[in-house]
Amino acid sequence: MAKSPKKVPAVKPPNAPDAGHSGSPPLVSRMGLDMPDALLLGIDSPAVSQAASTSAAASTPPTVTVHALPDATENFSATRNAIAWPQERFHELVPVAQNEGLFTGPDQRTYAQIANEGQFVVEQDGQGNYHVPLTFAPGVPGLPLTRLEGQTTWQIRRPERLSNRPASATPNLPSYISPADAMTLSKPELATEGLRYNRLRQTFVTTVDGTVMVRKNKDGEYQQAFASTSNAPDVFFEQIPGTVFWRQKPLGAKPSQTPAQSSQPGEQTDQATPGPSKRPRLAEAAETLTASTAKPSSNNDQTPYFWLPWGHLNKPAHTESVQLGWLHYPIVPVGSNTAPTVYFVCHPEFSPSGFDAFENMLKNAPEQQPVATFRIGSDPGEVHPGKRFFEEPITTSVARAFPDFSQATTTAVARRLFELADHSPTITGTGLINVQAVLHQWKQLPFSTAPDFADPLNMLAIAPDIDLGGKRLIPMPSQTDSELQRLTFDPQHFSSAWNHYKTYPSDLNLRRLLGALLVGCGYELFPLTYEHRMPTLVFKRAGHDQIFFLKLGAISQAGLTHVPGNELTEPSLPARIGQDAFTALTDAATRNKVVWLIGGVLKVASTPDSVFIIRER
Repeated sequence: MAKSPKKVPAVKPPNAPDAGHSGSPPLVSRMGLDMPDALLLGIDSPAVSQAASTSAAASTPPTVTVHALPDATENFSATRNAIAWPQERFHELVPVAQNEGLFTGPDQRTYAQIANEGQFVVEQDGQGNYHVPLTFAPGVPGLPLTRLEGQTTWQIRRPERLSNRPASATPNLPSYISPADAMTLSKPELATEGLRYNRLRQTFVTTVDGTVMVRKNKDGEYQQAFASTSNAPDVFFEQIPGTVFWRQKPLGAKPSQTPAQSSQPGEQTDQATPGPSKRPRLAEAAETLTASTAKPSSNNDQTPYFWLPWGHLNKPAHTESVQLGWLHYPIVPVGSNTAPTVYFVCHPEFSPSGFDAFENMLKNAPEQQPVATFRIGSDPGEVHPGKRFFEEPITTSVARAFPDFSQATTTAVARRLFELADHSPTITGTGLINVQAVLHQWKQLPFSTAPDFADPLNMLAIAPDIDLGGKRLIPMPSQTDSELQRLTFDPQHFSSAWNHYKTYPSDLNLRRLLGALLVGCGYELFPLTYEHRMPTLVFKRAGHDQIFFLKLGAISQAGLTHVPGNELTEPSLPARIGQDAFTALTDAATRNKVVWLIGGVLKVASTPDSVFIIRER
């Protein structure tokens, strides 16, 4: 079985937010899914919303406990007055002569005319830039402002598109890769002076603030580097003596031979160079690390509040939004869970959409995905740090959970999960929570606590058939249909088992081949019997009451015929599947809990052989 390709870390610009953060409250798991603490940001119960339940599970209690948020409308005036000047008292503001669009109020605070939203309190930082202060989030930089050219009004400066701009927008600030990407790198060793590598042999160093891609320049210094361009900012690093950690060199420092530079000046290489193993000078290292850690990060996207500048001073029209603090944030529609605990704040450059657009965003601009957060209090309202739910595209997560699926099936299952999560073709907050919960459970085979709708076999639509006078013809469903009608397994992913079957194509080996694929997908097979004619498999999932009945065969055309009927009445069935399987099947049939499947090997001219499963009824 082939392994999923190893993820190659890519360097993100300093404004590209990190995929995770700390500080989420503990999650109290009461029933259903076993979710990590930081995953759902304070949802009291596990994770899959009741809206995604199938009809068979309609009587089960809701799997998400929701709490009504404090009504902020009663406090809106108070919180807004903290930064907004009353329009009826506009005449009391005194214009600042040297800077159009700014005013001084009787309270000696500075106000700015922000677009057509009104006059709001602003503050000036050490670089002379103005921003709207966020007193409800202490320590977080305020909303940056820029004055419209040739006008007397200001506007909030929204985040720029980052996916095509690898270099840092702010000079002399490192661009860190995500912690998830850093986990894929080689371990730092003193023998290699703390240099780390990915599978492309690109070089990285780790500082107390994060991990950075570097390249040795002609002066022998390690300089910030990017995989997508040869341009490099003037950001240099040196090793902290006696440790595997590095630090940024002060701006203007002369090039020097640092402990990490064991090659001659002028040599440009990304290869590790061996050096003497040194015993760490612990006191010096600890002092340096403590001092570096104490420095506040100037890279806003490295903080849990990177999304705060996405807010609006006034409630946006024609879109769902939530008030956090005194700002309004467009959100992903909440969906069927009308009393949500978690809200998904929308990035200014990505609007709620269907699967294709959402998946493309996760592949090419994951920093634009909605950010999950919630509100605590309402006067002025404490804002909880935000979290991005998705560290990779949904199709990648499906491929990791079911590595033997073909690419077409992987995409079809990802799409179907997206649509079933809240029974909607476009994203909703309820759907995003359910999708993430299922993806988490799929990492824990046999995913016994995942809901029934998350089973790829349950996602299958019943294959349409044609009456042929006592028989039924089932045309082989297309892989490109919008509705998932077939699961296909790619033999390239299990070449050893496939070659064994091709060499000895017996009914027994057909059962073994499909059985091994199903076990790899997290199912439990009832033991095989010695009767292999009319090959059949019976299997189930741990913790679920459904029984799957799979009739097998080798199909040499683009369709198959079968005689419909009640398989339970066949005299040979107990011998074919075993008495335990027959008892479980009979009991499940009385409760309408049997899923009837047809599968096997598909041989079609001009098409590579494959293994398939379709749903008969």
